[in-house]
Amino acid sequence: MAASAYRAYAEQLAEQPPGAVSVRPDLEALLDSLAQQARAAKKRGVLGSSQQFKVAARAQAIDMVLGDFVGHKSLSGYSFHARFAAFAEDPDRYSSRGENAARERSGGPAGEAKARRLFQQWLDSGGHRRNMLNRSYNRVSSGVVQKGDHLYAVQIFWSEPEG
Repeated sequence: MAASAYRAYAEQLAEQPPGAVSVRPDLEALLDSLAQQARAAKKRGVLGSSQQFKVAARAQAIDMVLGDFVGHKSLSGYSFHARFAAFAEDPDRYSSRGENAARERSGGPAGEAKARRLFQQWLDSGGHRRNMLNRSYNRVSSGVVQKGDHLYAVQIFWSEPEG
C-alpha cells in the first residue's frame, strides 16, 4: 500500500469507524490539555494542539482496537514514520516527531477518569514521558476512540516544518 493509499484508508477509517468504535473528541482535547500541563510543570515549551495529524492519530487508535494491540505499526504494517509521512506534505521538513500509544481497559465507564488513567500510563513510562516532554516538539494531535468501556489513544508530537 503506497503512502497515498494508506492516507485514504486512514481517512476512511477515522470518518466512519467500524462497528461499536466511536471517536471521543472530548477526551482528545483532555489528553492534549494534560500533555500541555505536564510540559508546563517541567518548564518545557508550549505545546499547541493541532488538527494536522488528528486523522492519523485516530486511525492508529482504531487499528489498535481492531487488532487488539497497542503499538506503533498499523494493522497493515506501516511504521509510525511511514504513517506520519502519509499525512505530511514534505516529511523531510519535520525534524522532530514522535508518538505515544496506550489503552485503558480497567472497569468503569470510558470517561474522563479513565482517560486520566491512560495518560498516567504515559507519564509512568520513561520513553513515553520523554516523548511528551521533548523540548523540540511544539505541536500535538491526540486521537482517542472508545469500544465498550475501553479507551485507545494515540498522541503524535512534532515540531513545525523547517524553512
